[in-house]
Amino acid sequence: MRKVALLLAVVLATAAFALADNCPSTTFDQYLGSGYSCTINDQTYQDFAYTGTSNPPGFQIGAGSIGVAPITTPGNPGLQWSAGWGVGTGLGILSQDSLFQFAVSSTNPMTDLSLSIAGVGFTGTGSVNVDETACLGAMLPSCTGGTIVSLSVFANSQGQQLFDQVNFAGVNLISVSKDLLVQSGSNGSAEVSVVTDQFSEGSGTVPEPGTFGMLGAGVLAAAGFARRKFNLF
Repeated sequence: MRKVALLLAVVLATAAFALADNCPSTTFDQYLGSGYSCTINDQTYQDFAYTGTSNPPGFQIGAGSIGVAPITTPGNPGLQWSAGWGVGTGLGILSQDSLFQFAVSSTNPMTDLSLSIAGVGFTGTGSVNVDETACLGAMLPSCTGGTIVSLSVFANSQGQQLFDQVNFAGVNLISVSKDLLVQSGSNGSAEVSVVTDQFSEGSGTVPEPGTFGMLGAGVLAAAGFARRKFNLF
């Protein structure tokens, strides 16, 4: 009887953990509290940091002006940031720079990281660049014991690349530093409104209904789910 009661207590505690702290759709400042973490499917997002600057000063995009929405695609979850980054020589705003940092851990190994931008436009010498550094299996800035990978998306007069991705052997921890830079150049304008990161997972075994219940609605395996396709604009 005591074993049954103990098992029930473990199941209820696990279920409560699995259902708690889902990443909310809100403004990014709500993610920046000390020790804050939230979950999307089987992934936990934490260690958020943000810095916004501009030239001239005073036109930076603050964390409270950036919307954050979780992407709950099974096997390919992530986060999407949205704001009105926009510069132009006619506006007197030459650049806006936003630096995002966070870490992702997962139950199922992550095997793919993708970066994309949307709502992009530029004229003349204007440009949009997002450069992302990710540490696979360890934490930035040192990435001791991990592996560094880089992604880049951009739009300027030389061309554009709105989507980038990298595949790798499965890891359960990824630390990310992403720098979004919008510049007007000597005579132009540029804008971007959406930035997205997604962390797809390798195939796994879908738990039987009884096992799934015992896990308290825990791990959702990636097997059998189609990869999300982006419609970039």
